[in-house]
Amino acid sequence: MGIFIIMFHIILYGVIMEIVVTTDRRGRILIPKKVRGKLGISGKSMFLLRIREDGVIELIPLNKLYKDVSEIFENKFKGWKEEDHEASEILSELIK
Repeated sequence: MGIFIIMFHIILYGVIMEIVVTTDRRGRILIPKKVRGKLGISGKSMFLLRIREDGVIELIPLNKLYKDVSEIFENKFKGWKEEDHEASEILSELIK
């Protein structure tokens, strides 16, 4: 059984960090502490594991993606009120 070497390409603020890691006998990869610290990974963080057509493995932390999406929605719907929504007006009319 051979050792697999996987190259991490992590883009942080325009800088690419490359770290060679190996898999253990069960196929697990340990994300180095330096990388976990830079990306804010802790505990039971969730990731999207993507395998591209060219065989490259991408590991995307979902906590950052969730935060980014949440901020977009918060900004998009800032000041939005349920009672101002057209559907709320229609429901109010139906209930009368």
